[in-house]
This record gives sequence, C-alpha cells and structure tokens, in this order.
Amino acid sequence: MTSSRSDERSPRSKAWSRPILTFGGLLVAYYAFPLKWTADSAVAVGASLLVTVGALALVGAVMIKELGSVRRGAPGRSTRVLAMLLILLVMAASLTFFLLDQVRPDELVGLKTRTDALYFTLSTMTTVGYGDVHAEGQVARALVCVMIVFNIVVVASLVRAQTSSPTRPRTD
Repeated sequence: MTSSRSDERSPRSKAWSRPILTFGGLLVAYYAFPLKWTADSAVAVGASLLVTVGALALVGAVMIKELGSVRRGAPGRSTRVLAMLLILLVMAASLTFFLLDQVRPDELVGLKTRTDALYFTLSTMTTVGYGDVHAEGQVARALVCVMIVFNIVVVASLVRAQTSSPTRPRTD
C-alpha cells in the first residue's frame, strides 16, 4: 500500500506545524517591517509592507485554524496555544526593545539591529543575560522589569498549569 508523505505524518505533527508557521510568519513580519519612510524609498517601503502584511495574514490564518481546533476540543491544543502565545510574546517584546532603541538610542547598550533585540529578549526571558546587550536607561530597565515579572508570574504559571494538569479523554 502506498501513501503520500503528508499521509504518513501524524495528526499531532501536523498540529505542531501551526506554532512553527506562527513563528515563521512573525519572524518575516518582524524583519520586513519598514522603519524609514521616505519619498525616495517608496518602492522598497511598499515591498516591505507587502511582505509584512502577507506574513501577518499567514499568522492570522494559522491562529484562526488553531482557534477552530480549540473549539472542537482537539487534543494537545493548550500546549500549542501556549507555544504560540510565547512566540507572540517574544516577537512583541523584541519589537518593543528595537523601537525603543530607535527612538532613544541611549536606553539599551549594544542593541543596534533587530537581531540584537531578539537576542536581548531571549536572553532576558531565559534569564541567561550575557550582559553584552543590557538596559542602561530608566525606560528600558522598567520594560525589562515588566518582562521579568511577567515571565515569573504569567509564563511560569501557564507552564506549571500545563505540565501539572492531568490529561483526561473527552467524554462528549
């Protein structure tokens, strides 16, 4: 009996493609979003906006599919939703730090690019904190404090609830 490659994948692995697509779409939108809007760069800005909107449309479609799975009670949905929310949090925090650096360059030492902002966010959220990129100004330090408290209270609580809740089959 022959089967196509897509048929060989389990429903579980197909479901995990949604957080991966969310991550990919947000990463493309994050890097494609134009920052400098000038008359000379109208074509480049238009192309960047088109890529950004396309990536966000992908993320929206994936989220709608995931919400449909949640409504149907698909197994493993809370883990996938948690993964997608964490990806959204990382990307939103990275963009916040990057935009803060664009507006007030003295707030964050060592942060110059979007990759630096993503690196700083991930090292802060994982509490690694290498120190090469760090908050210097009061606004940046306040944002880092908010992120740390959020991680401790919300993210840790969600992970704990996810890992400690017993899994029971649905009886509908």
